[in-house]
Amino acid sequence: MISVKKDYSDSDLKNLNNSTRDIFKIIETSKKVLIATHENPEGDAISSAIATGMFLKALDKDVYLYDKDQIPNNLKFLPWVDKFLNEFPNEPIDLLIVVDCGEFSRIGSNYEQLSGINRIINIDHHFTNTYFGHSNLVLPDASSAGEVLFYLFLAYGAYASGIQYSPYDNFLGDKLGEPLPCLKEERKKILSFINEDIALNLYTSILTDTGSFHYSSANKRSFYICSVLNEYNLDPAKIATELFETKPAEMYFLLGKSLNTLEFSSNGKVASMVGTKKMVEDVLKEADGGRINGLYENFVNYPRSIQGVEIAIFFRETGFNQYRINFRSKSYANVAYVAEKFNGGGHKFAAGCKVSGDISEIKSEVYKYCNEII
Repeated sequence: MISVKKDYSDSDLKNLNNSTRDIFKIIETSKKVLIATHENPEGDAISSAIATGMFLKALDKDVYLYDKDQIPNNLKFLPWVDKFLNEFPNEPIDLLIVVDCGEFSRIGSNYEQLSGINRIINIDHHFTNTYFGHSNLVLPDASSAGEVLFYLFLAYGAYASGIQYSPYDNFLGDKLGEPLPCLKEERKKILSFINEDIALNLYTSILTDTGSFHYSSANKRSFYICSVLNEYNLDPAKIATELFETKPAEMYFLLGKSLNTLEFSSNGKVASMVGTKKMVEDVLKEADGGRINGLYENFVNYPRSIQGVEIAIFFRETGFNQYRINFRSKSYANVAYVAEKFNGGGHKFAAGCKVSGDISEIKSEVYKYCNEII
């Protein structure tokens, strides 16, 4: 099993090149490739899966994209969104690539069917990743899975061109240095496996997982990468409009209902909201609409934006006494610690889990663990 350590040092950075070369050999000796991501996907998950698929298509692979849930409406402007399958393909698969997914089971129901695939590559940025792949490229300090893929695509461009170049040494070292060669032809070769559509998806990945550069994951590397991607004639204003300003009216009706559940704990440092299935049913009935995926997306950011709040929590009902919990912190609290108490995971500032039980009892337990890290 090829693995990248969770905490990388100077020696780890050098080993990353060896890991990517092993990944390239696995890809090159595979023909039918299935790409999957986590259930209830957001921008990083979908755009990373698409970018991976496009990269592999350029290598003449047979590509299948899988996601068990509907694509959120604000991502339907992306190319290839119509290629996602809601069921596993009947074709025999040589290679499974899982992107932006910290745990194999998070692929969704019937994920066990995929465990028999002989080769699995795990590409991710969650520090709680379980390293479930036969080959793992996990960079916890990366802003997004899209950032990890950017390094991977650059490394392949160098590898395919015979150029001795390590994007990791420059991007992940203490100094940014000169990230890409100044020589026009060499730079062109290293970027040769990123086209306009891949650039659009990688940019979308970084933009969404940094909260449009609001979160602490927005660092000098993510800004530099996006500047490189913008060399591909992207339209940042249009992308931002599609992602953040194309919301159905039903979402705002639902937000009004959810805001009525706002409550505080830990002397105002913890704030939470609840979203129930009844709220969704009432809103869709009132709007005379059908099922709209992603209605509750980013609701956790509303309590997070309140002055004095460090930890924001959103409890979303998924079934009888079943909830999906999203955590966000603003500056210092490690909410992954809380998520892990309920067998969840994620990042220091953004994490999640699934729980079962009475909502009052769940809240009490969650607030208790939040209070430990305030």
